[in-house]
Amino acid sequence: MSNLVERKTLSELEAMHTGTLMNRRKALLKCDETPELSRQNKPPSTDKIEFKNTAEWQQAYQELKAVLSTRENIPNKQQRKAIRQAKAKRK
Repeated sequence: MSNLVERKTLSELEAMHTGTLMNRRKALLKCDETPELSRQNKPPSTDKIEFKNTAEWQQAYQELKAVLSTRENIPNKQQRKAIRQAKAKRK
């Protein structure tokens, strides 16, 4: 079953929290490549993004990357661990 992602406008993306944008990125990346590689038998939905080989997916991903590039970096798990260890060593 492919992942379904709602379409959002650029202004809606800009209003979202950075963590929500990262979750959207994860959902977009989970989309199936093509309908042929998908295990579903129903026709594709027109109001949601399902497959990576569509212009809608490409546009959604490019807009998402553009909005994320304006945001501050959120440290990942390894980066947070290194920060905590550095703080502990200074004390």
